[in-house]
Amino acid sequence: MIGALWRGASGMQAQQLQVDSLANDLANVNTTGYKQGRAEFADLVYRPVQEGGMPVDRPQAPAAAPALGAGVKVAAIEKDFSQGALVSTGDPLSLAIQGEGFFAVYGPGGEWFLTRDGNFHRDGDGYLVNAGGYYLDVPFALPPGAEKITITGDGTVTATINGETQALGEINLYNVPNPAGLEAVGDNLYRETAASGMAAAGRPGTAGLGTIRSGYLEAANVDLATTMTRMILAQRAYELNSRSVRVADEMWGLANNLRR
Repeated sequence: MIGALWRGASGMQAQQLQVDSLANDLANVNTTGYKQGRAEFADLVYRPVQEGGMPVDRPQAPAAAPALGAGVKVAAIEKDFSQGALVSTGDPLSLAIQGEGFFAVYGPGGEWFLTRDGNFHRDGDGYLVNAGGYYLDVPFALPPGAEKITITGDGTVTATINGETQALGEINLYNVPNPAGLEAVGDNLYRETAASGMAAAGRPGTAGLGTIRSGYLEAANVDLATTMTRMILAQRAYELNSRSVRVADEMWGLANNLRR
């Protein structure tokens, strides 16, 4: 009976984490470049179940010894890096990635991150920064008086300075061997891990990288209808697991009463 209680409790805990993950997705439905999470479940260890009675000779091949699982756990909450919708802003410094890849940014302390959030603006020194104050990792700054800034799909940046069009530099994108292995650290930022592999810089539109869309931002890839449906299913699964706990408790009570 105790085993049934723990199995039901593990199911309740797993479904609670699923609901928490879905709630986080819904909370970030309007977050630029946000990628929804997907809970991955795994069964817990199995232990052999000893059969009563004497063995009987059977003509058929022997079956595997019966075993009973100990419940379920959330093995991982992986990010879904599928493409989000592109939303027009009219600002040339708003950048979206159409396809694979990440922008590279670094903070005031020099720590380096990856992001899909391309909501950039120029600071007082002409550097491109996002809303969190992280700098886009490019080897140039926009000169004073730069107008008609143009960023093409392959990352080439030009601007009109004193009436002349000048090339300022290029914006690279970064390809990650296993994006699902990236560590989410908040502020729409990701950190490389051993599971993700090392990011490699490349020109947009080459080597499997997507292109840059200037004047657009990538919306969150959260589908409200699908997420709400999954939330309802998780809630129902939680209720069923709680019912199994209640049934196991009732059976335990009956067994204890038989001893009196």
